[in-house]
Amino acid sequence: MAKEIFMTQWFSQEMLLAGESLIKRLDETDSQVQAAFWILDADDKTWKLTIVSPLVESQGPKSYYRRIDDINESAKTDEYVIALHDINVSDTDNRIVKAIKRSVLGGATLGNNRLGRNTLGGVYIEDMYLYRMDWKLLDITPPVSARDSSFPINP
Repeated sequence: MAKEIFMTQWFSQEMLLAGESLIKRLDETDSQVQAAFWILDADDKTWKLTIVSPLVESQGPKSYYRRIDDINESAKTDEYVIALHDINVSDTDNRIVKAIKRSVLGGATLGNNRLGRNTLGGVYIEDMYLYRMDWKLLDITPPVSARDSSFPINP
C-alpha cells in the first residue's frame, strides 16, 4: 500500500503532490472534478482537501469517496496518498466556491494559487491552495468586473 501523508498545520510539498496526483487520477476516471483545493481550518489548524464534482450530488458522497478509495488502493507503494478523513467531497453548491465567485477573483483564471488571510466573498480564508476552479464546468457566470478583459487578475 502507498504511504499515507501525515497532516500538520503546515502545508507541505507532499500534500501538494499527493493532491495533484489524486486529481489527475480522478480526471482519468471521468470523475468531473470542477474545483479542487486544500483549505486550512482556522480553528482546528487542520488541512482538508476539497473536491467539488456534480457526481457528488447525482451519485452521492459515499460513491465518490469509494472512487477516491479505489484510487488510493491502486497507488504504488512509493506514492503518497491522502487518507479519506483528510478529504471533503462536495457538490457544486460549495460555500467556498460561491465565496470566491462573489469576490474580485470570481471568473478569473485560477489554478495552482495560494490564497490566504483574506476575506473572499464574505468568507474568511486562513490559508488555501487552489488546484483548479473551472467556472465553465461549474456553470457559474462570473461578475462583470471579472469578465472585463482590462481587469488586472485575468491573464
